[in-house]
Amino acid sequence: MKVLTFETLVCKAIRTRVVVEFDYDGLHRVVHPYCHGTTRKGQDSLRAVQIAGESRSGALGYGKLWTFSKIRNLLLTEENFTADDPEYNPDDEALVRIHCRIEK
Repeated sequence: MKVLTFETLVCKAIRTRVVVEFDYDGLHRVVHPYCHGTTRKGQDSLRAVQIAGESRSGALGYGKLWTFSKIRNLLLTEENFTADDPEYNPDDEALVRIHCRIEK
């Protein structure tokens, strides 16, 4: 049995445009994943649009940056999504190195 790394799972979700669920800072999140890369601080991160779940700010529907080290219980759902975020930039300036992304 092949064990997939966290990064491999995230890139698979991005490549296949699959909705992802995870816990982050104690709250459950449901997101559309767009881009995975490394920040200037050397943190592996995910750029994703939160579409459901819990949010301290109550803000949904726009791209947020999620640090891998804080993500727990990652789950790739069986639901696909359409990559239609008008604000999405495949050359995300918050990421100095991009590992996988949705191309526009």
